[in-house]
Amino acid sequence: MWKKIIGPTILVSVLWIAASSITTYTMHWIDEYHARAMADNVATIREAWAMQDALWRLQAVVMESGGKDRPEVRVEVTELEGAFERHLAEAEKTALTEDEQILVKAVRDHFGVYRDHVQRRLQPPGLTDLLASQAAEREKTMRLARSVAEPCRQLIHLNERLLAESLSRIASLRTAINVVRFTFLVLGPIAGVVCGLWVARGLHRSISQISVTLRDAAGDLQRDVGSVDIRQLSDLPGLQQQVQAIAGRIRQVMEELHQTRRQAMSAERLASVGELAAGIAHELRNPLTSVKLLIQTVKRQVHHDAARKQLQVAQREIGRMETTIQDLLDFAKPPALHRVPHDLRATVQRALNLVEGRARQQGVAIAERLPPAPVIVNGDPEQLHQVLVNLLLNGIEAMPGGGTLEIAIQGDSAGGGVCRVCVSDRGTGIPQPVLDRIFEPFVTSKESGTGLGLAVSHRIAKEHGGALLAANRAEGGAMFTLELPLHP
Repeated sequence: MWKKIIGPTILVSVLWIAASSITTYTMHWIDEYHARAMADNVATIREAWAMQDALWRLQAVVMESGGKDRPEVRVEVTELEGAFERHLAEAEKTALTEDEQILVKAVRDHFGVYRDHVQRRLQPPGLTDLLASQAAEREKTMRLARSVAEPCRQLIHLNERLLAESLSRIASLRTAINVVRFTFLVLGPIAGVVCGLWVARGLHRSISQISVTLRDAAGDLQRDVGSVDIRQLSDLPGLQQQVQAIAGRIRQVMEELHQTRRQAMSAERLASVGELAAGIAHELRNPLTSVKLLIQTVKRQVHHDAARKQLQVAQREIGRMETTIQDLLDFAKPPALHRVPHDLRATVQRALNLVEGRARQQGVAIAERLPPAPVIVNGDPEQLHQVLVNLLLNGIEAMPGGGTLEIAIQGDSAGGGVCRVCVSDRGTGIPQPVLDRIFEPFVTSKESGTGLGLAVSHRIAKEHGGALLAANRAEGGAMFTLELPLHP
């Protein structure tokens, strides 16, 4: 019995477990490798964009100053040079390949020449400077600025290519793993049939007929894969238990396959966000900066109130577009947590102070219930502030005709050391199809917005060891609950 039934059964089970474990681990490793590669490339691209932004802002200041050394110009030039140096230092940290390091070194060398030239232009003019052509000086300054911007642009293109190559390699590996899984799925039933024939041949004297097919344990295949027909039960009394064990194993394998598929879809979604963020920032940020500088310049020269209001509207819209781009970048590469023990009431109050004007403008009254005793949590005050501001603004926007927005802190030190921040509005609530997927990226019930605010807030809550929950209130409106562990 051991050699004919138990041994082959254990062998097949071990092979299934080994195949599932190896492929699951490989998919997990691919996801981690992909996340690291995407983080490095996106970080370098972001620093290159930031360097270009600081460079052209510095160039605009120098060109507007006309080479005159004024204290305010000197201060602004120093700040922009410092910002460029900081982004360049970060780019040097994230530049891992030899080509990236060469381009970063070229940026540093050209920027040193450009900075020296700018400093000379801001010095009090001598006799030679008085004779020099101002047009020639402007042309030289612009030429040196372009010499700095060019390696920055090449660095962006290089990292975009590296990101695309990384995605291609990951796709190839995932295809190979899927082929292996499919091969096991095909060969597994064949091997089972062969083993069954071999076992039946050894047991044909004691059993007249055994026909076993298994019905899908999870109900996903919607086809007959199992039934049992036994003529002589006395020869195999434990067959039903064996069938149940095999069904449980199939259920486990199906769950592992579903989990692996969800992980792969999540990794592909993150990759799409990173690639989308890189493309949007590359195509829009530099032109937006140029347009913003032009609007600022024209705004200083226009004294007509109507024209200035129109320019202010355009400037606000550009700021909104820049915020959308930054949201995409923040979701693609989350910032690191800086945990410090602090009073959660202060963070809530700071968020309330920030949105108070917006609520008053929209006719929304804020009812706050904060406990008298400190509520100490160990977390990042800025990221928690971001979550609270996002929840408060969503509540205000849910009541365009005015209403009451409630926020309360509930401590539970005796019940597991958890505190809860509840934000409730009296709007129309969240549609059920949206509520089921409210924390997924790009899911929103609003006509405007990217759908990333709640996704980022949900991720921040999980990184703090807590949770962010959403529900519709029975009396109308929605309620979001932020759960955080209390500091011991």
